[in-house]
Amino acid sequence: MKFLFLYWNHPVEPLGLMYLSSVLKEKGHQTRIGVIGGDEDLGHINAAWKPDVVAASVMTGSHVDFMEIVSRLKKTRPFIAMMGGSHPTFHPEVIEEYPELDVAVQGEAEESIREFAAAVQEGRDPTAVPNLWVRWNGRVHRNPMRDLNEDIDSLPFPDREIVYEHDLWKRQPIRHFIACRGCAYRCTYCFNNAIADIYKGKGRWVRWRSVENVVREVKDVIGRHGGKFVYFQDDIFIMDKTWLAEFAALYSKEVGLPFHCHVRPNLVDERSARLLKEAGCYSVHMALETADDGLRKLIERDMPKETILSASRALNSNGIRIMMQNILGLPTSTLRNDFETLEMNIACRPLYAWCSLFQPYPGLELTRYARGKGLLEEKDGNSFDDIGKKFFEASILKLENKKEREFLQKWFALAAAYPILYRSGLLGLLIRAPDVPAVRKAYHWVYDKFRKHRDSQLYGLELESANEMED
Repeated sequence: MKFLFLYWNHPVEPLGLMYLSSVLKEKGHQTRIGVIGGDEDLGHINAAWKPDVVAASVMTGSHVDFMEIVSRLKKTRPFIAMMGGSHPTFHPEVIEEYPELDVAVQGEAEESIREFAAAVQEGRDPTAVPNLWVRWNGRVHRNPMRDLNEDIDSLPFPDREIVYEHDLWKRQPIRHFIACRGCAYRCTYCFNNAIADIYKGKGRWVRWRSVENVVREVKDVIGRHGGKFVYFQDDIFIMDKTWLAEFAALYSKEVGLPFHCHVRPNLVDERSARLLKEAGCYSVHMALETADDGLRKLIERDMPKETILSASRALNSNGIRIMMQNILGLPTSTLRNDFETLEMNIACRPLYAWCSLFQPYPGLELTRYARGKGLLEEKDGNSFDDIGKKFFEASILKLENKKEREFLQKWFALAAAYPILYRSGLLGLLIRAPDVPAVRKAYHWVYDKFRKHRDSQLYGLELESANEMED
């Protein structure tokens, strides 16, 4: 069978699709990626290559674009349309909202997509595959979740050939990897909390690859494809200190390239910061999210402010650059809360104070809380189609000072880097500018330019794009 995976024009390597491509190729199937928004003509690929399956991994917001593409392509020829990613994982009912969608995939898909492909190819009934909701002969079949694969060393390495045939990824100096699946924490705004509930009783949610397996993949990719910088996409790279110590020793010896990873403040101390430095860590993502104690309790990040400040000091003193993550516009929060978050970022001294606007994605505990507080604008009982493709454009919550907070998001990083912008009162004037398209366009330009500048410093490179690196 032929599988055409659609992916947006984005420099971060799509590891999820790359894993699926590897398991499919092991069974003799053909795969390729079509870039949405790139130079490729998806209609031509559909007509000339004739894929049996057109699939994409989508977040809430981008699901609308994917289904518009599917609808357009299906006017030319029939195929099986498959949607994976966070949106169908938490809202599999999407298959009932779009008649052109044939398969909604929940959770991890390697075993399910392999089983589905085998059934279709052999002419067997494909409607009972775990993790899949399948539309077949006009009826939607809902299936339970399968047990988790706890031995992720058993998976083939992600298929690099499928991406490096595109200049978009081949020319990038950053190579992406993942060492662990799952997260031990229960942040209420995060998909990990929700998906851990979906997999409850289905096996161990947090699963590590062996250090040897990870280092072998990195060496293989760098040896065959080159690269100057390594990015580990794990939700939290330092959960297991024993694993981290072993990794630091082997990676620094066998690879030696600078890398970026994600950390959590309560896990960062002088020892872990030193281990990261010894391994070659150049920069990290670390989440503050909000400076307000009550809001941190609401989002299940109930750690003292001093813990966050101490972690920042440990990283800074070891020369590790910090990209601090923050969320503005949390349910029940105020503009004052968001300014307090800015003030704490100034105290933590990250290289880049990134921030998003909270989005009520399906399945999240915080979304249920927001709905219970009457903060969601409902349309026919479902507001998911109103969520934008990007989580830094606008908020769909009912918030006080909504426009000011959307504008603050655009200036937040610059104000954290140059506090005079905030302390002089100029920031307050900027966020109260008229809400007209020209102002929004100008503010977004400021955000993009400063983001690109800081990205080049975070990764020690001039990046090809200022797009979000944490997706």
